[in-house]
Amino acid sequence: MIKLSSRVRQVFAVPALLAVTAGVVTSTPSPARAAPNGWELAAMSVPAAHKISKGDGVTVAVIDTGIRTGHKALRGRATEGTDFLGETDQKESWYGRHGTSMASSVLDVAPAARVLGLRAIRDDEDPDFQTWLEQMESYGENPDKEKREGLAVERAIRAAVDQGAKVISMSLASETSSGSYIHREAEAIAYALSKGVVVIAGAGNWGDEQNELAYPAAYPGVIAIGAATPQGTRAKFSQVHSYVDVVTPGVEIYSANIDGGRKKVQGTSSATALAAGVAALLVSKYPDLSPRQVEQLLQRTASTHRKGHNPQTGYGMVDAEAALRAAAGLKPGTAALPVGKQGAGGHFGPGDDGTPQRIGQPWDRSYLVVGGIGGGLGLLGLVIGLVLFLAGRRAAAHGRPPVPAPR
Repeated sequence: MIKLSSRVRQVFAVPALLAVTAGVVTSTPSPARAAPNGWELAAMSVPAAHKISKGDGVTVAVIDTGIRTGHKALRGRATEGTDFLGETDQKESWYGRHGTSMASSVLDVAPAARVLGLRAIRDDEDPDFQTWLEQMESYGENPDKEKREGLAVERAIRAAVDQGAKVISMSLASETSSGSYIHREAEAIAYALSKGVVVIAGAGNWGDEQNELAYPAAYPGVIAIGAATPQGTRAKFSQVHSYVDVVTPGVEIYSANIDGGRKKVQGTSSATALAAGVAALLVSKYPDLSPRQVEQLLQRTASTHRKGHNPQTGYGMVDAEAALRAAAGLKPGTAALPVGKQGAGGHFGPGDDGTPQRIGQPWDRSYLVVGGIGGGLGLLGLVIGLVLFLAGRRAAAHGRPPVPAPR
């Protein structure tokens, strides 16, 4: 998952922040027992789903850092579209690292689909990459460039729709403070939904840190994806919010590496791309499904749907085969347009889902247990210290040496 700015995405005042990245999909540390290559497909029942659909006739727009169409994982199935950053650096060694990785994950799930790469954010190896503080310092030096980059994500969304994409995959997010709802981006998403285009974004990678609200996942109408481990639990970095719809694998994902071949990576970025592949399978087989129906199918066939929603993993792990089989019984639905206003209702529409702008959702029980143990030990130490102190004072009062403190 790529961040837009290092900490904050400002609204209107500093529009260039919208299209700047900080951090990229990272290599997964080697655990004691690594997951097998391609575990993510089996976890989502993709091999069985391929007997029903492989994504024929569907274009998935990957709005990201650009893609390397010549990579063997993409060759013949991907097109590089407009660079909304307006650069000419496609031949640089670092170009498209993140976007190429995401495109390969989409195609692993939907091998007969096509990917349209639209560049709207930067890899952190890009010499023009800036942190939020660096952007604040340079704001105003190049207003035209800042305006162009500030509108890049919105423009890419609209272009994806106009160029025939049926699914939009956005493995990008902002770690935001309050007031970061960008109406122009929300309107672009509403435009996509009105045309029947499914919009998917990642929940964010700061679930074990600030866990603030992340856009575009928190926009009304976006299907928000969390990351799961091979054990089916929430990846510790996956953000915890009530807008999380479902999870897909986000740890040890074997995806394309621009340095050659494939490499294991992790993040809600990869989870988003995999979910976009599943959406492509659905709209390929059932092209009249509305975006709302796609969201409901993913939710109602996910692994823990019967237990209800929770903000850590939504309705659980996506099951591609089950979603396709459930779709067979649906009548085509009309596009449901969310209202571009916060606090108005459910996540898909109308309005925002009511998630607090900052932290406020339940943490994992493991955090609570560890915190409880730590707090209990601290309290016990305080009590012991107080007892020894009082014993020492009593001993001194009676002329006896004090009880020594334990070492």
